[in-house]
Order: sequence, then C-alpha cells, then structure tokens
Amino acid sequence: MFRKKIKYFIAFILLLLAGQSFAQDTTSNMLYQKQLDRLYLKRPFSEVVAGFKNSVKVKWNKAFVNFANNETYLFAGMNLSKQTITSQNYQSAFNYKLDIINKNVFNPGYFGGVRIDGKYKEKYPYSFSFALNKYATGTNYKNGKSIEPYIGTFSNFKAEQQMLILSFAAHYKYNMVLGDTSKRKLYFVAGPSLDFRFSNQSLDNRVNNLYKAIFVKADLGIEFDNQSYYTLFLHYKQGVHSITKSPIKDYIGSFELGMLIKASDLF
Repeated sequence: MFRKKIKYFIAFILLLLAGQSFAQDTTSNMLYQKQLDRLYLKRPFSEVVAGFKNSVKVKWNKAFVNFANNETYLFAGMNLSKQTITSQNYQSAFNYKLDIINKNVFNPGYFGGVRIDGKYKEKYPYSFSFALNKYATGTNYKNGKSIEPYIGTFSNFKAEQQMLILSFAAHYKYNMVLGDTSKRKLYFVAGPSLDFRFSNQSLDNRVNNLYKAIFVKADLGIEFDNQSYYTLFLHYKQGVHSITKSPIKDYIGSFELGMLIKASDLF
C-alpha cells in the first residue's frame, strides 16, 4: 500500500514538472512570436510622424534652396469677420428686407492650420501658412431699394453668412526690437493671402452663380514670440477685390486672434 502511494506521488510530481516545462515553452514561443510581430508590423505612430516630417523637410530644402532654418508650427484661433456690400444696379426676382438681413457687426468663427517659418538667404524672416477657415460673417449693406409706402428698404441680393475657406498665405516678418530679443520677440507681418471657397452657395445665389471661387486678401498683423514656447498673433485680413461677380461689390474683412506652437513640441 505504501509503495502504491509512493508511485502515485512520483507520477504526480512528474506531471507537474511536465506541465511547467510545457507552460515555459508556450510562454517562450509567445514572447518570440511577439518579437517577430514587432519586426513585421507597421511602425509606431511617433515613428511615422517623424519619418513624414523628415521627408517633407528634405523635399522642402531641395525645392527652396534659399529658404533655410525652417520650423513647422501648428496654429488655431478665432476669427471675427464682416462683409461690406454694395449691390448697385443688381436686380433679381428675390427681395430681402434689410432690417432682417443687415447685421453690421463682426461675427465670430474659427480656423486652424499649419505654418512654416524660416529665413530667406539666412537673413529675411518669412512664413508660409495653410489654414482652413470657418466664417460666420456679419453683413453691412451700403445701399438698398424701396417702394414707398408699400415696401420698406430691401435688397435683391442676400450675402452668404456661412463660408468654408481654404487659405494660403505668405508673410514677411519684421522684428521690432523691443528689449531683450533673446527671450521675447515682437514681429510686424505683412503679405498676401490666396483663398479658395469650399462651401456651396445658397439656392438663390446659385441661380446667377454670384460668388467667386478664388479671391485675394491683404494680410497685416503683429506676433508675440515668447521664448519660442508659443507665439500669440493678431492679424487683419482685407479683401483686395470683390468676392462676388459684377455688378455686386462684396468685400470681406476679418480679424484673426490665435496661437502658434511648434509641431516638434507636440509630436
């Protein structure tokens, strides 16, 4: 009887050892498989971003030899915009009461984008920016029509108050030397902005296809660089020509308040 118990005990120990060895082999195989997976799976997101940035930098430096010391920034902020409209002799089948549609205020919207800053020929600071703007504009109608005493002041044209705009801008940056420029810098910036309208027109305006798809603005502003940690900016953009077709004259102006942060600080 005692010998049988010894045999059972030895058999139990052997089973435990065999099970442990099998578990170790399984664990080792799983770890080895994970190592192989790391080699064949896609690179982590941070490596993909770093590779993309390096690729863009190489291509940029080849295309723009004299544009050096380039740094990529991300920016976002709020805009305040308004359209100034003169409808002149425009006539249509639509009538809009001015006391309803005339909103002579700057309405808020928002924007975000990417900017590249550097120096031309190692001397002249510049920037190129690409931004997506959501406008919710106010409207200032300079003239109207009336048929007294039956109808009050009205317009045959109603401006688009919601617009989605893709903007490409180039700036020259002038460093206004105020105090210790190694810590903080104040820039005056100026340049053109080329805008592309992505949003559709209203059904009424689509009848005569009144809005242009591309228009140009002048861009002026000031920027405060706080030790390269971040940059605060205030710009004013004014249309240099009408964003609508003749005979309607519609000029859009907007203030932009926002912040720049280095992309390398975020990724």
